[in-house]
Amino acid sequence: MGTDSWKGHVNGILYGVQFDSALDDAVVTRVAEGVDAGLYPGDRAETRDAIDQALRCSGPLNDQAETPHSEDDIRAFLRRLSAALAATPSQS
Repeated sequence: MGTDSWKGHVNGILYGVQFDSALDDAVVTRVAEGVDAGLYPGDRAETRDAIDQALRCSGPLNDQAETPHSEDDIRAFLRRLSAALAATPSQS
């Protein structure tokens, strides 16, 4: 994934959580399931790669898709989401 190509993935995720009051485990699960269902571009591996690249950047992650969440909250959420995407998806 090229430089800053992670932004589209992360912006899509942030757009999808902008109205959540807290970025808790339920939101992590919902977004991970959304990735599996094709609601976000890319599969688990591609989305996780984009998140991991974003987390390595020192600048703000919500500079294009503003949310009411703090930078620290967004980064913590994305770390938990990356871990969830690394796990084996649940079989329904």
